[in-house]
Amino acid sequence: MADFLAGQMRNAVVEARIAGIGARFTDPRDHFLNKGVCGDPETIHGIVKTLTESDEPKTDWPIAKNYGLSAQSFHPKISGARLYANALEDTLSGWGL
Repeated sequence: MADFLAGQMRNAVVEARIAGIGARFTDPRDHFLNKGVCGDPETIHGIVKTLTESDEPKTDWPIAKNYGLSAQSFHPKISGARLYANALEDTLSGWGL
């Protein structure tokens, strides 16, 4: 899924640039290599069943609403947010598309 989404976002930026819009694309996949769910260190949450006050499983996970999953599932941990920031900083420094 990450490959598909990255490709779609990259294509959107290419189209925007062709239209004269100064858009940029940041691809964080290299930063997450071996650090995603089940990585070492794991920087993306796997399945999280401990709900927070703002979790609404029936809304957040309509297909799996009966399993009580947190919206944190498959989202970055603090260390993962840092990896996204590293990717963005690379792009802003001229290393991205």
